[in-house]
Amino acid sequence: MNMGDDSQVKTEQFTAEQRERSGRREQNKAENRTALLKAARAVFAEMGYGAASVRDIVRRTDLASGTFYNYFKDKDEVFEAVVGELTGELLKRHQNGRAKATTAEAFFHGHYAVYFEFVVEDAELLALARKNFTAIRTLLDKPDVRALALALNDDIRAAIAAGVLPNVDVSYLAAAMAGIAFEISIVMVARDPVDPAGAVEFATRLMIGGLDRVPRR
Repeated sequence: MNMGDDSQVKTEQFTAEQRERSGRREQNKAENRTALLKAARAVFAEMGYGAASVRDIVRRTDLASGTFYNYFKDKDEVFEAVVGELTGELLKRHQNGRAKATTAEAFFHGHYAVYFEFVVEDAELLALARKNFTAIRTLLDKPDVRALALALNDDIRAAIAAGVLPNVDVSYLAAAMAGIAFEISIVMVARDPVDPAGAVEFATRLMIGGLDRVPRR
């Protein structure tokens, strides 16, 4: 092997080592962020947004206190990220719910079933909902939460085009559906026992009952 070949081998080895180190760094970053989000979700569920602090969140991890600020600016930002993860999961579930409906009743039922069942599917998420609805309300205009509203508008338009829903005002209908879901969920999670099936049935019947009286476009 001549010197040129030896130099090329060393360069390739160095590049491979750089890629490996970079990969480990990115993996560590992802793991740290995941750990902080998991801890934040637990703290917000236990203490509520108002009482929780960044220190409370970091204490639930094995990370140094300053590590938090490598990923989030403050408590507001990590709370928004927690809610963003939840809305992302809701978006995925709606793709298999209302988006596949072939009747108006199935459309409304699919929408509310995904929403209410998601809120109560595990104890931590239920506690998070119970303690943080006021804080969540302040995030309704944030991009991650707005994505839910945009997807609902798109699904309503598609349902109208397919003849599943009558040709009504899309924005009004989306606002009504979202508002009913949010406000009923506040009442639902405050009850013991929680009854998502009853909430789904009530909201679905409410929408079906009013749909015939809504002006057509």
